[in-house]
Amino acid sequence: MAMKFLLTCFLLGITFCLGSPVSQSSNCQDGYMDRVCGEDETHLWLDIVAVVDNSKGMTDKGVVTVAGQIVSLFVDGQQLGIDPNQPRTTRIGIVTYNRDATVVADLNKITSIDQLADIVFGALHKASSIADSYLHAGLEAADDLLQRQSFATSRGHYKKLVIVYASEYSGTGTQDPLPLATRMKVDVAIATVAYGQDNVNGFLRQLSQIATPGYNFTNQNGIQLVPELRATMVQVNCYCPNQWFQMRQSYSDESSLKYGVCIHPVTLGATRTAAKLSCRNQWNNAYMINEYTQTKHDFTLQVIENITAFTQPYTYYIGLSYSNGNWQWEQPNGQPLAQLQTWSDWCPGYPTASSTDTAVVNVQSSSSSAKTCWQNTKSSLTNMYVCEVATCDSTNYCTAEKI
Repeated sequence: MAMKFLLTCFLLGITFCLGSPVSQSSNCQDGYMDRVCGEDETHLWLDIVAVVDNSKGMTDKGVVTVAGQIVSLFVDGQQLGIDPNQPRTTRIGIVTYNRDATVVADLNKITSIDQLADIVFGALHKASSIADSYLHAGLEAADDLLQRQSFATSRGHYKKLVIVYASEYSGTGTQDPLPLATRMKVDVAIATVAYGQDNVNGFLRQLSQIATPGYNFTNQNGIQLVPELRATMVQVNCYCPNQWFQMRQSYSDESSLKYGVCIHPVTLGATRTAAKLSCRNQWNNAYMINEYTQTKHDFTLQVIENITAFTQPYTYYIGLSYSNGNWQWEQPNGQPLAQLQTWSDWCPGYPTASSTDTAVVNVQSSSSSAKTCWQNTKSSLTNMYVCEVATCDSTNYCTAEKI
C-alpha cells in the first residue's frame, strides 16, 4: 500500500506537501522535482512469470481469486506478447506448482488479454487434491523459462519479474527455495503474495525472504493488492545500466521508492567544459547532475562515499553554473537550462561575486564530516564530476545497444 500511495502522490506532484516521511526533502519549496519512474502502465516492457501454488492449502476459492488478480494486472490495454513495431510490450508466463511444477503457458504463448483470461481461469478454476507445496519447484520452472526465453533472446535487456502466490513455505535441503531465490534475485525481481492468513511456523517471514526487498505482500490487502503489484511492475520496469546508480528516496533502504534518475560519478578529473561534454557522451545523452533537493544532494554524496576512487576531501563538479545573469542547472541537450530556485546549499560566504568563478563544485566543508556544500570556482580547474540521465522505463524505451 505504501509504495502505491507514494507513487500516486509523486505523479500528482503533491507528495512532499503531505507531511509524509518524504516531506523532509524540501521539494515543496523547490518548484520542481526530480523525474519519477515512467508510469505509463499500458507500455510496460517486462517479461513476467506468475508462479501459483495450486496445492490443497490454497483452496478452490484461493486459486480462482489469484486467477482474477493476474488478469486484473493487464485489463487497461497493456500490450501482451511481441510486436515488432512496438518494443514496449510485456510477456507473461504461467506456472503452477504443488509437489511438482507445471508450465501452463510459456513466455511466447499469450498474446492478448482474452487469451490470458482463458488460460488462467482454465488452469486455476480449482485447487489440486495434493497437499504438498514446494515453492522450489515453481521457482525452478520460472527460472528455466526466463533463462531459455528471455535472457538469451533479443529481449535480454528487458527486466524480469516473478510473482509468487503461495499458501505455505515448505522444503528443506534441495527443496529449500531460498538459495534458488537468492541466486535468481541477482537478475530477476521477485514479488511474493502470501495466501496463508495465519503466520504458521513463520510463514510470512520466510516468504518475505524470497521476495526482493519491498515486494512482499499478503492477500489480506484485498482490493489494494492489484494496485500494489502494478506499482511493483512500474518500479521493476525502471532501471539504470551497470556503472550507474538509480536515485531512491533512501540510500540505505533498498526498498524505498525509486526515482526515474540515474547518477554516474566520474573519477577522472576534467575542466568544467570537458566534464559537460563528457557527460553528454555518456549513456543516452546524459548531462551534468542537478541537485534540486537535499535528498538528491545527500544521495549523490552517499554514492561518492562508497566509491574508493573518490578520496577526501571531496571536490566534484555539479551541473550548476552562472550564465546570462542567473545560476542555472544543466538539462538534457536541446532543453533550456533550469534556473536555480528556492533550495540551495551554498557554503558560508558563497557564491562570491566574480566574473570568472562561474562553475560550481561540491566541496567537503569539514575534515571531521563528509558533509559537502557548494562553492563557485573557475571552470578551468580540473575536478571529478557527476553525470545524470533519465532511467529506462515505460515512457523511455532503451534499446539493447543503448544499455
